[in-house]
Amino acid sequence: MYHCHINFYFITEQIELFEVMKQMPQFLHFTHEYLWSDDIDEEILAKADVILADIRQIYAEEMLAFLLAHKRKNAELIVLADKEQAALLATKDDAEEITDIWVMPLTEEEFRFRLTRWQKTYKMSKDFWQTKSYLDTTINSVPHLIWYKDKEGAHMKVNETFCKAVNKSMEQIEGRGHYYIWDITPDEYEKGEFICMESEYEVMEKRETYIFDETVKIGDSMRELKTYKSPLFDLDGSVMGTVGVAIDVTQERLYEQMMIKNANTDFLTGLYNRRYVYEYIDNLDDGHISVFCIDLDHFKSVNDIYGHHEGDKALVLTAETLQEHTPGGLIARMGGDEFLVVMTGVRTEEEVEQTRKMIKDRLDRAYAEHEHLQNISASVGAAYTQTGKETFHDLFHLADELMYQEKEKNR
Repeated sequence: MYHCHINFYFITEQIELFEVMKQMPQFLHFTHEYLWSDDIDEEILAKADVILADIRQIYAEEMLAFLLAHKRKNAELIVLADKEQAALLATKDDAEEITDIWVMPLTEEEFRFRLTRWQKTYKMSKDFWQTKSYLDTTINSVPHLIWYKDKEGAHMKVNETFCKAVNKSMEQIEGRGHYYIWDITPDEYEKGEFICMESEYEVMEKRETYIFDETVKIGDSMRELKTYKSPLFDLDGSVMGTVGVAIDVTQERLYEQMMIKNANTDFLTGLYNRRYVYEYIDNLDDGHISVFCIDLDHFKSVNDIYGHHEGDKALVLTAETLQEHTPGGLIARMGGDEFLVVMTGVRTEEEVEQTRKMIKDRLDRAYAEHEHLQNISASVGAAYTQTGKETFHDLFHLADELMYQEKEKNR
C-alpha cells in the first residue's frame, strides 16, 4: 500500500558499477532515482536517501567524516573500502552510523548481489514500518483499552485509551507490572474483587481466548470491564504473553440496571409495578403468602378540588407509609390509587387481621396529618394461604373483593 521513492547517490570513480546499480530492478511500491559524482556534491548529498561512497582515495578519512556530518539523519551510508580500510572502519566509534561496509574490489555479479540483498533488507524495514503503522493506528483509534503483556505480567505495549485510563504515559507504562500501573498495592488486590492477573494465567495455561468480567480501579472509582484475552505465542510455539482488549461496560451496566428498574417500578412512587408482582410470584419458593389490597377512598375528590399535584402527594404518602410499616413485604402500586402488599410465611387469621387493621390505621393517620388529604381513608382487604393450595390469583381476587366490601361500608 505504501509508496517509497529512493534517491541513490553513488560517489565513485568506477562508473561501470554505477551503471550496474541503475539496472537494479525495482520492487512493487518502490521507485528509484540515481545520481552520481566522482567527488562529494553537497547539494546531491542533502537529498540522498542511500549513499554509496567509494573511499578508496587518499583523503578517505576526511571524506567519511564529512559524509557522516552532512548526510540526512535517516540516510543510509554504505562504504566501499579496501580490505585494510574495512578492518579499520569496523573498530571506529562511529562505525554504528555506517549501514554496511563492502570490501572492494567486487565483480559486477558480486556488486549486483549485494545491492539486491540490501534492497530486500530495506524493503523489509518498510514493510515492518507499514505493519507497525497499521497496528498503532488501529489500536489507538478504538475507545477500548488494549495491552500486550509478557508472561511475567509486564506491559510491553498499550494503546492511548489505556494510557488515559491509568493517567500514565506509554514510557511510564512500558515494562511495568499490574500494581504500579493501576496504583494499587498487593494487599488491596487481595482484598478486592480484582481477577486481572489470575485470568491471564488461565489464558496462558489453556492457550485459548477467553472472555472475563473484571473490576479495576480507575482513578477514585471502580470500573466494570468486559475483557477479551488471548495467548501470544513465541517462535517455538511456547506462550510468551497475552494480548487483551477491555470494554468499559460500567455505564452500560448502569443503563441496564436503570432500564430494569424502570420496567419494574412505578415512576411516581418508586414502588414495584403490576408487572414485577407477577414475576416475583412466579419465582417465589414459599407457597404461603398473605395478600393485602389497598384502595384510597375519596381520592378522586382530592384531584377534583385541589388538583393532581395533591393527588400525587397522597399516592407518594401512601407508598412511604407502607414502606415504613410493612418493610418485610413486597409493596406495589397496581395502578391508579390501588396498592398491594404481599408477605410470605405462614400466618394465622388473627395475625393477618391485625396486619390489615395496622395498615389501615397507619394510612388513615398519615392522611389526617395533611390538610388537603383529611377526607381520604384507606380500604384494605386481606387474604392468606390456609391449605397451601391457594394460588396468588385466588388470594388476590379474594383480597380485592374484601377491599371493595370495606370500601362500600366506608361510603
